[in-house]
Amino acid sequence: MSAGERERGILSEADRTYLRGETEYASVQSERNARARIRDRVYEGVRDFELLVEGLPAADRKLVFEKRVAQLDGAEAFDALVSAVAFLYLAVGDTDLEFERVLHEAVNVAEARSDRAATVDLDLTYHSLSVEELRHKLKRGEELSLTEIAYLHRSDDVGTDELARYFEDEAAELDDGRIQSKVTDF
Repeated sequence: MSAGERERGILSEADRTYLRGETEYASVQSERNARARIRDRVYEGVRDFELLVEGLPAADRKLVFEKRVAQLDGAEAFDALVSAVAFLYLAVGDTDLEFERVLHEAVNVAEARSDRAATVDLDLTYHSLSVEELRHKLKRGEELSLTEIAYLHRSDDVGTDELARYFEDEAAELDDGRIQSKVTDF
Protein backbone atom coordinates (compact mmCIF):
# COMPACT_ATOMS: atom_id res chain seq x y z
CA MET A 1 0.00 0.00 0.00
CA SER A 2 1.49 3.35 -1.00
CA ALA A 3 1.86 6.28 1.40
CA GLY A 4 -1.28 8.05 0.12
CA GLU A 5 -3.48 4.97 0.33
CA ARG A 6 -5.26 3.82 3.45
CA GLU A 7 -7.23 0.78 4.38
CA ARG A 8 -10.90 0.79 3.56
CA GLY A 9 -13.17 2.62 5.95
CA ILE A 10 -16.60 3.83 4.95
CA LEU A 11 -14.95 4.76 1.66
CA SER A 12 -12.80 2.58 -0.55
CA GLU A 13 -9.65 4.00 -2.14
CA ALA A 14 -11.58 4.27 -5.42
CA ASP A 15 -14.28 6.28 -3.63
CA ARG A 16 -11.64 8.61 -2.20
CA THR A 17 -10.03 9.25 -5.59
CA TYR A 18 -13.48 9.95 -7.06
CA LEU A 19 -14.42 12.41 -4.30
CA ARG A 20 -11.06 14.18 -4.69
CA GLY A 21 -11.88 14.63 -8.40
CA GLU A 22 -9.08 12.33 -9.55
CA THR A 23 -11.31 9.78 -11.32
CA GLU A 24 -13.30 10.05 -14.50
CA TYR A 25 -15.79 7.32 -15.29
CA ALA A 26 -16.34 5.96 -18.78
CA SER A 27 -20.08 6.58 -18.59
CA VAL A 28 -22.60 8.63 -16.68
CA GLN A 29 -24.14 5.40 -15.41
CA SER A 30 -20.81 4.24 -13.94
CA GLU A 31 -20.51 7.50 -12.05
CA ARG A 32 -24.10 7.24 -10.80
CA ASN A 33 -23.40 3.69 -9.60
CA ALA A 34 -20.28 4.86 -7.73
CA ARG A 35 -22.21 7.69 -6.07
CA ALA A 36 -25.02 5.29 -5.11
CA ARG A 37 -22.51 2.89 -3.52
CA ILE A 38 -20.98 5.77 -1.53
CA ARG A 39 -24.43 6.94 -0.36
CA ASP A 40 -25.36 3.41 0.70
CA ARG A 41 -22.15 2.94 2.70
CA VAL A 42 -22.47 6.35 4.38
CA TYR A 43 -26.07 5.57 5.34
CA GLU A 44 -25.17 2.17 6.78
CA GLY A 45 -22.04 3.62 8.42
CA VAL A 46 -24.08 6.26 10.27
CA ARG A 47 -26.48 3.56 11.41
CA ASP A 48 -23.47 1.57 12.71
CA PHE A 49 -22.58 4.34 15.18
CA GLU A 50 -25.35 3.24 17.54
CA LEU A 51 -23.83 -0.23 17.67
CA LEU A 52 -20.36 1.25 18.16
CA VAL A 53 -21.56 3.40 21.08
CA GLU A 54 -23.38 0.50 22.69
CA GLY A 55 -21.16 -2.45 21.86
CA LEU A 56 -17.56 -1.42 21.21
CA PRO A 57 -15.60 -1.77 24.44
CA ALA A 58 -14.03 1.44 25.73
CA ALA A 59 -10.61 -0.22 25.52
CA ASP A 60 -11.05 -0.76 21.77
CA ARG A 61 -12.28 2.81 21.24
CA LYS A 62 -9.26 4.09 23.15
CA LEU A 63 -6.93 1.97 21.03
CA VAL A 64 -8.35 3.72 17.97
CA PHE A 65 -8.26 7.27 19.30
CA GLU A 66 -5.54 7.33 21.97
CA LYS A 67 -3.16 5.19 19.94
CA ARG A 68 -3.92 5.41 16.21
CA VAL A 69 -5.35 8.91 15.92
CA ALA A 70 -2.71 10.18 18.35
CA GLN A 71 -0.03 8.84 15.98
CA LEU A 72 -1.22 11.16 13.21
CA ASP A 73 0.41 14.55 13.16
CA GLY A 74 -1.64 17.03 15.18
CA ALA A 75 -3.13 18.78 12.17
CA GLU A 76 -4.20 15.53 10.49
CA ALA A 77 -5.85 14.24 13.67
CA PHE A 78 -7.57 17.60 14.22
CA ASP A 79 -8.78 17.73 10.60
CA ALA A 80 -10.17 14.18 10.78
CA LEU A 81 -12.16 14.80 13.95
CA VAL A 82 -13.36 18.27 12.90
CA SER A 83 -14.45 16.86 9.55
CA ALA A 84 -16.35 14.00 11.21
CA VAL A 85 -18.27 16.41 13.43
CA ALA A 86 -18.80 18.83 10.51
CA PHE A 87 -20.20 16.03 8.34
CA LEU A 88 -22.63 15.01 11.08
CA TYR A 89 -23.60 18.67 11.66
CA LEU A 90 -24.41 19.00 7.95
CA ALA A 91 -26.23 15.65 8.02
CA VAL A 92 -28.46 16.72 10.91
CA GLY A 93 -29.24 19.90 8.94
CA ASP A 94 -30.49 17.66 6.11
CA THR A 95 -33.12 16.18 8.44
CA ASP A 96 -35.98 17.70 10.38
CA LEU A 97 -34.04 17.30 13.65
CA GLU A 98 -32.52 20.18 15.59
CA PHE A 99 -28.74 20.02 15.96
CA GLU A 100 -28.79 21.32 19.54
CA ARG A 101 -31.17 18.55 20.58
CA VAL A 102 -29.09 15.90 18.79
CA LEU A 103 -25.91 17.26 20.37
CA HIS A 104 -27.52 17.33 23.83
CA GLU A 105 -28.65 13.71 23.52
CA ALA A 106 -25.31 12.58 22.05
CA VAL A 107 -23.30 14.13 24.88
CA ASN A 108 -25.65 12.62 27.45
CA VAL A 109 -25.53 9.16 25.88
CA ALA A 110 -21.75 9.36 26.12
CA GLU A 111 -21.75 10.76 29.67
CA ALA A 112 -24.24 8.14 30.90
CA ARG A 113 -21.42 5.59 30.50
CA SER A 114 -19.70 7.48 33.32
CA ASP A 115 -22.89 7.65 35.39
CA ARG A 116 -23.44 11.34 34.84
CA ALA A 117 -25.50 13.74 32.76
CA ALA A 118 -24.52 17.02 31.19
CA THR A 119 -26.12 20.34 30.40
CA VAL A 120 -25.35 21.33 26.84
CA ASP A 121 -25.64 24.94 25.74
CA LEU A 122 -24.98 25.74 22.11
CA ASP A 123 -24.99 29.32 20.92
CA LEU A 124 -24.71 29.66 17.15
CA THR A 125 -24.34 33.08 15.60
CA TYR A 126 -24.15 33.16 11.82
CA HIS A 127 -22.48 35.73 9.64
CA SER A 128 -21.85 35.81 5.92
CA LEU A 129 -18.38 35.38 4.52
CA SER A 130 -17.14 37.53 1.65
CA VAL A 131 -13.76 37.79 0.02
CA GLU A 132 -13.72 41.58 0.31
CA GLU A 133 -14.50 41.61 4.05
CA LEU A 134 -11.85 39.00 4.73
CA ARG A 135 -9.28 40.91 2.66
CA HIS A 136 -10.04 44.00 4.76
CA LYS A 137 -9.52 42.00 7.96
CA LEU A 138 -6.16 40.78 6.67
CA LYS A 139 -5.08 44.29 5.65
CA ARG A 140 -6.01 45.56 9.13
CA GLY A 141 -3.81 42.83 10.60
CA GLU A 142 -6.71 40.95 12.17
CA GLU A 143 -6.50 37.20 12.57
CA LEU A 144 -8.76 34.98 10.52
CA SER A 145 -10.39 31.82 11.78
CA LEU A 146 -9.59 28.51 10.12
CA THR A 147 -13.00 28.63 8.45
CA GLU A 148 -12.31 32.09 7.02
CA ILE A 149 -8.91 31.04 5.68
CA ALA A 150 -10.39 27.87 4.16
CA TYR A 151 -13.11 30.02 2.55
CA LEU A 152 -10.48 32.27 0.95
CA HIS A 153 -8.47 29.24 -0.17
CA ARG A 154 -11.53 27.77 -1.92
CA SER A 155 -12.44 31.10 -3.50
CA ASP A 156 -11.65 31.64 -7.17
CA ASP A 157 -11.09 35.33 -6.34
CA VAL A 158 -8.03 34.73 -4.16
CA GLY A 159 -4.90 32.98 -5.36
CA THR A 160 -2.63 30.99 -3.11
CA ASP A 161 0.13 33.51 -3.82
CA GLU A 162 -2.04 36.25 -2.28
CA LEU A 163 -2.79 34.11 0.77
CA ALA A 164 0.88 33.25 1.09
CA ARG A 165 1.79 36.96 1.21
CA TYR A 166 -0.50 37.45 4.20
CA PHE A 167 1.01 34.48 5.99
CA GLU A 168 4.59 35.09 4.90
CA ASP A 169 4.64 31.61 3.43
CA GLU A 170 5.29 30.15 0.02
CA ALA A 171 2.28 29.59 -2.25
CA ALA A 172 3.36 26.00 -2.88
CA GLU A 173 3.11 25.23 0.81
CA LEU A 174 -0.48 26.47 0.91
CA ASP A 175 -1.51 24.57 -2.19
CA ASP A 176 -1.85 21.10 -0.68
CA GLY A 177 -5.61 21.21 -0.15
CA ARG A 178 -5.30 21.05 3.63
CA ILE A 179 -5.38 24.76 4.42
CA GLN A 180 -6.88 24.23 7.88
CA SER A 181 -3.98 22.03 8.84
CA LYS A 182 -1.43 24.48 7.47
CA VAL A 183 -2.80 27.43 9.42
CA THR A 184 -2.64 25.62 12.74
CA ASP A 185 1.12 25.99 12.44
CA PHE A 186 0.97 29.79 11.83
